[in-house]
Amino acid sequence: MTTTEQTPPASTPAAPVRTAPYNVLFTATILLSALLLFAVQPMVSKVLLPPYGGAAAVWTTSLLFFQTVLLIGYAYSHYAPRLLGRYHPLVHAALVLTPLAVLPIALPAWASPDGSAPVAVWLLLVLTAMVGLPFAVLSTTGPLIQAWYARLGLPRSDDPYFLYAASNVGSLTALIAYPFAVEPLLGIGAQAGWWAAGYGCFAALMLGCVLLSLRRAKRGGGAPAPAAADEEEAPRPAEAAPPASERAVTWRRRLLWIGLSALPSSLMQGATSYMSTDVAAVPLLWVLPLALFLATYIIAFGVRRHGWVNGTVDVVLIGMLPMLFLSQSPSVVPVPLTLLTTLGMLTAVALACHGLLAADRPAPAKLTEFFLITSLGGALGSLFNGVIAPLVFDRVLEYPLALIASVLLAFTVGRSSRVVSALGERLPVRLAVIALAGVLLVLYLLSGVPAFILLVALSTMAAAALIFPAARARVLVFTAAGLALLINSQFIQSSAVEAGRTFFGSYMIREEDGLRHLAHGTTVHGFQSLDPEQAAEPTSYYSRTGPVGDLFAAYGGDAGAVGVVGLGTGAVAAYGEAGQRFDFYEIDPEMVRIASDPDRFTYLSDCACEVRTVVGDGRLKLGEAPAGEYDLIMLDAFTSDAIPTHMLTREALTEFAEHLAPGGVLAVHVSNRNLELAPMVGATSAEAGLEGVVRYDRNTGADGEQANPLATSSEWIALAPDAAALEPLTRSGAPNSEAWAPLPGDGPVWTDSYSSLLGILK
Repeated sequence: MTTTEQTPPASTPAAPVRTAPYNVLFTATILLSALLLFAVQPMVSKVLLPPYGGAAAVWTTSLLFFQTVLLIGYAYSHYAPRLLGRYHPLVHAALVLTPLAVLPIALPAWASPDGSAPVAVWLLLVLTAMVGLPFAVLSTTGPLIQAWYARLGLPRSDDPYFLYAASNVGSLTALIAYPFAVEPLLGIGAQAGWWAAGYGCFAALMLGCVLLSLRRAKRGGGAPAPAAADEEEAPRPAEAAPPASERAVTWRRRLLWIGLSALPSSLMQGATSYMSTDVAAVPLLWVLPLALFLATYIIAFGVRRHGWVNGTVDVVLIGMLPMLFLSQSPSVVPVPLTLLTTLGMLTAVALACHGLLAADRPAPAKLTEFFLITSLGGALGSLFNGVIAPLVFDRVLEYPLALIASVLLAFTVGRSSRVVSALGERLPVRLAVIALAGVLLVLYLLSGVPAFILLVALSTMAAAALIFPAARARVLVFTAAGLALLINSQFIQSSAVEAGRTFFGSYMIREEDGLRHLAHGTTVHGFQSLDPEQAAEPTSYYSRTGPVGDLFAAYGGDAGAVGVVGLGTGAVAAYGEAGQRFDFYEIDPEMVRIASDPDRFTYLSDCACEVRTVVGDGRLKLGEAPAGEYDLIMLDAFTSDAIPTHMLTREALTEFAEHLAPGGVLAVHVSNRNLELAPMVGATSAEAGLEGVVRYDRNTGADGEQANPLATSSEWIALAPDAAALEPLTRSGAPNSEAWAPLPGDGPVWTDSYSSLLGILK
C-alpha cells in the first residue's frame, strides 16, 4: 500500500518558517568555535617552544596532534548521533560543559622532555594534557552543527555548506589576528584567560543550538534522521547523469577524497617547516601557510562552479620544477622571493585539491562522512610529515616529494561532473613548460653545481612538452624529471660521511677540500681541518681572526668558567686552557654524540680545559646555574639558519645577564642569511639594561681575497650590564678594536610574548 503526502488546504496555508534565529545562532556558534579552534593552535605551540629549544618541529608535531584530534571529533560527529539517537543533543551539551573545569590552558610542570620517551611522543602527551579536551569538543562543532541544521527542514537545509564557509572565516580570522594583533598586545597568560572566556561564550551558544534543535524536533519540523553510516546512495540510471553531490559514494570516491585532503596537508606542513627552518620558528611563519590553506577552502566551498580548477592544475604543473629547484638551492634567490613563491605554490596546490573536493562533495545525508574522510586525509598528511618521514628519511624529503606528487593532480581533473574537462592541450602551457626548463637549467648552472642529470631531466621534460599530445602523458615525464632533480641534489652531489635526523632537524657530516663539515639543515654549523697540524685551530665562525678570537683575547685568559649555548662541532673548546671550565648547553643529544666522538670532531676531546655538556634547552638549563657563574656566556643556538626566538627576548637577555660574573660579557652570534638581527638585539638589550657593541667580520683582505682560509664571515654582538666591561674589546691596542662598533638600537623589541620578523627580514 502506498500513501501520498497531503498538503494543507488552500484556505489554511502553512505558517512560514522563521529561519533568522536559526541562521544567526548556528552561524555564530560555528564561527566562534572555529575562531577558538585556530586561535589556540599558535598560542599553545608558542608556549611550548622554549622547552623544546625553539625547534620548527614543534609546530609540525602540534599540527599532527591537532589534526588527529580533529579526526576524532569528526568521527564523534558522524557516529554519536546514530548511536545515541534523540539523546545525543543532551549528551553533547554535557560534553561541551566539561572543559570549563580545566580552563584556562596552562603549561604542565613536566612539559620539558626528560628522555624517557621520544621527544615527539612527549610533546604529544603534553599537548593532550594541555588542550586535548577543549580542542576535541570544539572540533566536533563544524560537522555537527551542519548536520543538525540539515535535519531542521529549513529552506537552506538541503545545502548547509554555507555554515562550513562561516567556519573557515572564523578560522582564517583567528590565524590572521594572532601574529598581528593578539601576540603583540597580549601576554600568554592574558591570551589563555581571554580564550577561556571565549570558550564560555561558545558553550552558551552551543546550548542554545541544542535547545532550538530539540524544540524544532519536538514540533516535528525536522527532517528524517540521516541514513546509516554504511548505506550507499543508489546510483541513478545512466541516461540521467546526476550532479556530483548525488552520485554514489563508492570506496574509489572515498580514496580520492583522502588523497585530495592528504596532499595539501602534507605540502602545507612541509612548506612551513621549510620556511621556519631557515628563518625562525615563529607564529607568523606558522599561520600564513595555514591561513592560505583555509582561504582556499573558503573559496572552493563558497562557489558553485569549479571549472577554474583546470587553471590551478596548470599552474601546479608549470610551477613544480621551479619550486623543487628553489627548495634544493634556497640561496639562489632572496629570501622574500623564496617565501612568496613557496606560499604561492602552496596556494595553487591547495586551491586545486580543495576545488576538486568541493566539486565532488556529497549530498547532506553524507555530510558528516565527507568531513570525517577529508579529516582522515589531513591527518594522514600530518602523520607522514610528523612521524613517518623522520623515521624513514635521514634528511628532509617530505616537502620536495609533496611538490613532485602535486603534478599527479592532473589525473584527478575531470573525474567530477562539476569539473568540465581534463587538463587542456593548451599550447601556451606547453611553451611555458619549455621556457621554464631553460630558465631552470641556466639558474642551476650559475649556482656552480654539476648539472648533468638535471640537463638530461629538463631536456626530456621539454621534449615531452612538444612530443606528447596527451597532457597526462607529459605529467609522468615531469614527475620523472622532478625525481631526477631531487636525486641529483640530495644523493649524487652529496659527499656525506654520515647523515641523520632528529626531532630538532636533519644533519649531515661531509668531507671535502681537506675539511670535515657539519651541516644542520641547509646551513654549515662548523668544520674542522683534517690536517693533524691544524686540527686544533678554531675555524669557521669561531676563528682567531674573527670576533670570537677578539673575545677570548680580551676575556679568555681571566675566564674561569665559560658557558656556551649551542654545541655544533665544539670549535669554541679550542680556546680552552688548563684550569678553565667550558659548559656546553645543547638540546639535541645527537649533536653531543657527534661533537664528543673523536672519529668525527676532536675539539672537545683535545681541549686542555674541563668540558661539560648539558643536554636541554639552553635558556632553561643555564637558568638553573648559580647567579654570577660565568665570566663569558656565548649564545650560539641555531636550527639550520633559524634562531630560537625565545633566546633573544628581553626576558631571556635579562636572565642570561644575571648569570654573568662581575665584568663578564654576553656574546651573541647573529650571523644570518635572511635576518638583520643586530638592530633588534640592540633595541631589545637596551630594554634589558645592557650595553653593546657589534663586529661584522667579512673575512676579506685588502685585495678582496679570503683573509683566513679556515674562517667564514660572521657577526657577533658583545653585551654587558655596563659599558666599562666592554672596554677590553674597544680600547686602543686591543685586537681589531676599530672593528667593534656601537650596537644599533633602531630595531623592534622582542619579548616572550612578541617576536615579529616583519622589521628584520633582509
